[in-house]
Amino acid sequence: MAITGHSSRDACPGALQVHPAADGPLARVRLPGGDLTGAQLGVLAASGGGVLELTSRANIQVRGVHDPAAFAAAVAAAGLLPAPSHERVRNIVASPLNGSAAFRGLVRALDEAICATPELAGLSGRFLFAVDDGSGDVAGLGADVVLMSRGDRFAVVAGKTDLRLRLPPARAVHQAVEVAQTFLRVSDGAWRIPEGTFPGVPAALPKPRTSGYVGDFGDTTGALVPLGRLTARQAAVLAEAERLRITPWRTVLVPKGTRLPEGLVTDPRDPWLHVTACTGRPGCAKSLTDVQHDAKPIGVPVHWSGCARRCGRPRGEVVDLIATPSGYQRSEP
Repeated sequence: MAITGHSSRDACPGALQVHPAADGPLARVRLPGGDLTGAQLGVLAASGGGVLELTSRANIQVRGVHDPAAFAAAVAAAGLLPAPSHERVRNIVASPLNGSAAFRGLVRALDEAICATPELAGLSGRFLFAVDDGSGDVAGLGADVVLMSRGDRFAVVAGKTDLRLRLPPARAVHQAVEVAQTFLRVSDGAWRIPEGTFPGVPAALPKPRTSGYVGDFGDTTGALVPLGRLTARQAAVLAEAERLRITPWRTVLVPKGTRLPEGLVTDPRDPWLHVTACTGRPGCAKSLTDVQHDAKPIGVPVHWSGCARRCGRPRGEVVDLIATPSGYQRSEP
């Protein structure tokens, strides 16, 4: 069975394939599980035009990359480009608060298995894997392949289909790769796994969160980066931490007691937790307005967009405010 898909080239940016944004080349660096060191964050902050963007897949976009070749070399030297042929397909979200060696090791094993499978370099930059520790925090983010902890085994979900497998970690990783390989063989150019591709039963996936992990959690502190935009100055302060973890809700997890830069939010009641926005002008030529300037809390989860594409919109029940020539139009979830 072939899946009818997109015929146009996947232009999703990476560290090597940059996007020609209105404010200069835009690069996206994949961070499987959201993990990076402070030193690596410092390299990213020093390699662009002064702004880093946290994405809804816990990756980092670097705006204003004036020398893409030098940027790629710096990223590789920092250990953020382990497999150049696969760098755009290392899209793995994982339950952020779970820092156990076994769980983070599983995330690394999945990343290594993806990079070790030549065929998977053909996945689109939009294809997404998720590893959920059973808390349900990332299982509802619309991943193409979900490994969901069920005690000492993992359920495997392809699209929205539970494959009715309960596997130990190593076999679950193998199965995730096999699902992606099978999809590629029947996809006919599709970017994502549509319903009905694999046999199984409808998966019981949780509703997606619209915000997450701000405040203290044991020995970890979570801080929101408002609108996902981190300045070079803020990044320089965060780079003092030995290790960090980016979450899909544009928050940063650091060891408790880490110095945080001014402008980050640590109060879980702060209304900015429920506000997201696209890049807007001047960074995006398609935007009708300066969305970052306009965005503000409205009392419910809201995503502000400069055009109907609604880039960066989180999953879940979110009000959309979409810019039009006559102002913002509201669309209810």
